[in-house]
Parts: sequence; structure tokens; C-alpha cells
Amino acid sequence: MRNLLTIFLIAVSSAVFAVEPITMPFVQRDSTLYMDIYMPDDTASVHPCYIYVFGGGFKRGQRNQNTFLPVFKQLTDAGIVCVSIDYRLGLKGYKLTTLKEAVNRVDFSIDIAVEDLYAATKFLIDNSKEYRINTAQIVASGSSAGAITSLQADYYLHSDNEMAKILPSGFKYAGIIPFAGAVACFGSKLKYTSQPAPTYFFHGTEDKLVTYSKIDVFGIKIYGSDYLAKQFKKNGWLYKIVRYENFGHEIAIVGFKENAPEIIRFFDTYVTNHTAFPASTDEVHYEEAVQSPLWNINPLTYYKGVPAKITEDPVMQERLK
Repeated sequence: MRNLLTIFLIAVSSAVFAVEPITMPFVQRDSTLYMDIYMPDDTASVHPCYIYVFGGGFKRGQRNQNTFLPVFKQLTDAGIVCVSIDYRLGLKGYKLTTLKEAVNRVDFSIDIAVEDLYAATKFLIDNSKEYRINTAQIVASGSSAGAITSLQADYYLHSDNEMAKILPSGFKYAGIIPFAGAVACFGSKLKYTSQPAPTYFFHGTEDKLVTYSKIDVFGIKIYGSDYLAKQFKKNGWLYKIVRYENFGHEIAIVGFKENAPEIIRFFDTYVTNHTAFPASTDEVHYEEAVQSPLWNINPLTYYKGVPAKITEDPVMQERLK
């Protein structure tokens, strides 16, 4: 992990020299959904591809937030095509009422987000020559709701879900990189029927918004990074996990902003190098200054619109911006 000064200097320089994206419509829903495609400035005929799905609890967020740009710049400098996508926000403007209605609405929101990620993936596959993309090296990633979407998309692809049939036969994501994500099962248990993509989990151990471990209540089963990593280990599936000790849901932001070098390393070892996969790794990230979440929030307060409690430490606040 890099120190704060290094991260800050990278972010500033990257923001100043940020590449301009190609903005393209990729599917028509209730409105047109767009993607921003950031191309490496090189003459290579083909590149790996990183699809990013923004967070915001399926109720807010946008594909071109300034927070993302320094990370995209570092990735494109490393020869990776970066694509940031729109998706439908199923909880935008929606007031959760009864538990049953809320569960159904969350289930619906996750599914339409996955459907839109699949549509974006198919668009990139269909237009791979134009954007110089190696279709065998497409990685899906995201933060919070976007992390759930990317994990859920790979789960559906490897559990015989009908939704995945929009993708070409035999297509598999080359990797999944979720920042504070989970897989949701409504009325069923987690059951992969084939090996999922190599996955790089980032999660705070005290995350109360998207569970780090597992929730099983009223037929709702949410499987967080800790539970999923154990399943991957049990089955011998490739994964990496960084457990941010005492951090909360801020890893959806902090983890993404501070780990561009780790994303690039993941591409180098798990995606573009098919000759010698390393063993799965499990890492605990501990910072003495962090003894409780920097951004204290849970589903009840979040969806009621109650402001989250944020650390008063100015250095830590800077990491959350």
C-alpha cells in the first residue's frame, strides 16, 4: 500500500493529465444508457479491458465522477481500456415501505443493474475491434452497489441463470474486482455450478451497509467478501482478498482510489499472464490510526436519508473525498 502523500501526488497529476473518453450509447431502456471508454495512448492492436460500475446504493451516482478519473488514468497508462457505464437505478426516488416490498425492490434493482452490465459487456464484445479490446481479458469491477453488480453478474454467469444468456456462448469474465461487494440470493442458497472468475475482494471488516460476512434473514441471503473468500478457498478457486481491519463501507471509495497499482498487478498476474497463476492470497490491512469506521452507516439510516457519521480526522476525511 502506498503512503498518503504518494497517493495524493498521483491523484493530482492524473487529474491534470486525464484522458478524454469516447462516450457511446450502448442500450436503450427507459432512457439511453451510455458508457465512457478511456483508451490507452498507444499503438497496440489489442488491450485488456476494465469495466467499472459506480456505487450509490442503487439510488444515486454517475459514471463520470471525478473520483474515478485518476484511477482510470493510471490503468490506461498501463495499457488497459477502461470503461465506466451507466445502469438503471432501481431505488432512485423509491421509498421503502413494507419489508416484503423492500426485498422485492432490492432484488429487482440488483437484477436490472446486472442486465445493464451484461448489455455493456456485449456491446464491448460486439465492437471489440473498434476499441481494440481482447474479449478474453474483460474484467468487471465496481464499488458498493457496483461491486454487488459485478459479483452478481459473475455469479449468474456461473449458476446457470437465464439472464446471462445475453452474453455470447462460452464468454467468461477474466476477473472480478469488487470494492465492498456481496452476492445476494433471495429465497435460495448460494450455489455456483461452475468455477467463477478469479476475484480480488476489498472489504472493511466493520462494514454495516454491505455485509463483510453473511446475512440470512426472512429468506434474504447476502454473502459478503469474507464468506465468499472462504467458499473460493474451499473449492480451490483463484482469489485475492484484502481485509481492511476496523474499516467500514468507506472501502467502496478508499479501496478503489488507493489501489490502482493493485488492479494493474491483478491484470498482470491473473488476466494477461495465463502461464503461471499464483496461489490465492489473503491479506489483512491494518492501520493503527483506524480503530473504527471512517464512514459509519447502515442500511436503515442510509435508505432513510440520515447523514452518515464521518470521522473528524482531516487526513482521513481527505481519503473519503
